[in-house]
Amino acid sequence: MSVTARLGVDIGSATTKAVLALPGGARLPLMPDGSPRMRSRVFALPDGGFLVGSAARAAALEHPDRYLADPMLTIAGASIQLGDRTVDAVEVFAAILTAIKAEATRIAGHQLDLVTLTVPPAWGRIRRDALREAATTAGFTNVVFVSAPAAIATYLASTSANRTTAGGYMLVCDAGAAATTLTVLEHDDHGLQQLATTVAAGASGRDFDQLVAAHLIAAVTPPGQPASAADLQDPQWRSVLAAAEDAKVNLFDHERTAVALHDPYPPVVVDRTDLAKIVQPALAALSAAVTEVLSAADIAGTHLSLVVLAGGNAAMPGMKQVLASTTCHEPQVPVRTDIAAAEGALTAAVGSEVRAAVPAELPRVKLRPTDLIRPALFAASSMALLAAVAMTLWTGDSPTGLTVHLAEELISAAAVVAVLTAWSVAHLLPTLYLAGDSNVSEGTTLIRATFAGAGALGIVIAALYGLAIGALVGAITTEYASHAIVPAVPVAAGALLVAALARSIPAAAVAAWLTQLRHPVSAVLLGSFGILAMRYAVSAQISPGLSSIIIRIGGAATGLAIAVTLIRSRRLQLLTAAILTIGGFSVSSLGNNRAITLAYIAAIIWWTATRVATTARIAYPQLRARVEQVLTARSP
Repeated sequence: MSVTARLGVDIGSATTKAVLALPGGARLPLMPDGSPRMRSRVFALPDGGFLVGSAARAAALEHPDRYLADPMLTIAGASIQLGDRTVDAVEVFAAILTAIKAEATRIAGHQLDLVTLTVPPAWGRIRRDALREAATTAGFTNVVFVSAPAAIATYLASTSANRTTAGGYMLVCDAGAAATTLTVLEHDDHGLQQLATTVAAGASGRDFDQLVAAHLIAAVTPPGQPASAADLQDPQWRSVLAAAEDAKVNLFDHERTAVALHDPYPPVVVDRTDLAKIVQPALAALSAAVTEVLSAADIAGTHLSLVVLAGGNAAMPGMKQVLASTTCHEPQVPVRTDIAAAEGALTAAVGSEVRAAVPAELPRVKLRPTDLIRPALFAASSMALLAAVAMTLWTGDSPTGLTVHLAEELISAAAVVAVLTAWSVAHLLPTLYLAGDSNVSEGTTLIRATFAGAGALGIVIAALYGLAIGALVGAITTEYASHAIVPAVPVAAGALLVAALARSIPAAAVAAWLTQLRHPVSAVLLGSFGILAMRYAVSAQISPGLSSIIIRIGGAATGLAIAVTLIRSRRLQLLTAAILTIGGFSVSSLGNNRAITLAYIAAIIWWTATRVATTARIAYPQLRARVEQVLTARSP
């Protein structure tokens, strides 16, 4: 059947935008709610129907338990309770699409059956299938999906001279309400291909709102009383978050705004300069995420030919400056950033047939030389640390008998690096697999198996290390095994958690996610060198002056290793490295080399925890919002 009009729809956590392409070529932004940006809000009626947009918000004043402010909370597959009804993603998104279709049909004068929907770049089969079913329920028989970053890039290319040619790379920053997504696209002979994508944790529109709300709370809190964002869980402060969002949006277009708070508090005046300072923590998170996604795509900022900034929070003060400083390119903002994705989806889908929900193969990753040598270097470092324990232990007489003197912290360090060795092997095998032809189910199974094996093998190796040292000194005890196992357990547990979460990683995000599981080679080499140097200075028969110099060099190297392990942002890494290197050099002595070694072990454990958190965030992108919703609902 011929289609005389087409519809492009961009459903976001906060707003839904739609553009209608008429037969004559004209394109009209739809305003089903009186604005091109219809609020993505849903109210479940008792009779089984739904209200959407501003009508949903108005109805929520009397029945807040039937109100859903963010439809993305349901898209991962879990149902949600709205009043006495249990609804799922299909029902929620079908309600939104039905409202859009009704407005499009009214303007076009006939029924539409083709819709082009934008989807986040990390969405895989489960969420796309749910959205496809919702579109079918709303009456669309032909559904085409277009990645939101590709749609934004296509819109920019069609409305300006800013475009890439074959062989070029671009970075698209989509600053949305629930997430700020960064995606690297390559323009090849077949069009735009996605190389890597990540969500800038802590830099979403809601994160901006919470920072502004915390500032408002602090501004009206009497001196001497603590002010915290946790106050937002109190019913009397919930309106502050809405006021913060309104203030943020007002400051996008005006130099200053007065924020009215509930009695007895006076209004708070905030200007654009204040806003830029308030959101600095979120902007720092954005900078780190840019570095992360460029690394995942295996390119540098200088390789980019275009940087695009779009989304509802694109006008946030400081965002353009952060992108410019981290990519060396001035970001380009679409003329109509509010409808860029919806209209770009129409252009990108011209001539497209209905496509499969997700490619049959996992995205490929680029195999780096360090991926191949990382396990060998880590294994050598672990063995060197263990050998140092054996070579520097000594025995002496005491009133209670023979006493063994050895460096227990070196046993711990050797065991932790041994688990990292298993981790690096677990990372290498799926990386090798995904660098060639790959299959979704086989690739996911391999990832789960390798990381589960790494966790189990790491504990076994740690136990063997401890038992080996015990056998060396002739002690029938588990004392030395505990020195190895206790610090190794968190890292091994991290590998097991990664394995458990891997099944929920969207197919399109696997390649970028794997790059984030690479432990820095330089950190382990520097840390091992520093620990060995400090141990040598303590045990070797050398002059006190030379011993002091070697200990300080070892402490500086270990401090640098801690910085490289903990910090991913290049700029912060350099600053932190300078501080910790100088600090390690200054405080190193015969008495605190043990503490420095334990600090490095703690840094590795913290790195493991952040990798697990990153995996959970990618696997369940709406988890944080869902938790916040539950906390808000349960607060009195």
